[in-house]
Amino acid sequence: AGPTCLMLGSAVGGMVANALAVNEPALVGCTAFGVAALLYMVAEELLVSAHEEGEDHVWWIDLQVFVGFLLALVIAKLFG
Repeated sequence: AGPTCLMLGSAVGGMVANALAVNEPALVGCTAFGVAALLYMVAEELLVSAHEEGEDHVWWIDLQVFVGFLLALVIAKLFG
């Protein structure tokens, strides 16, 4: 079932991207949402695995990581 779902998902994603190609703001918004979701999942998994040995998961550490990503993007946008 895994490879079938992967192929079906990629086909649907391709059709949606094709449909959104005529509306650039919508395509940019969907792409930005996807990038933000992947960034969140990767960073969250890394933070959880970093805390496997030792202290409990602390919310303000997550906040610092995401604020750091946001600042990096804002600085790149302002000066890039």
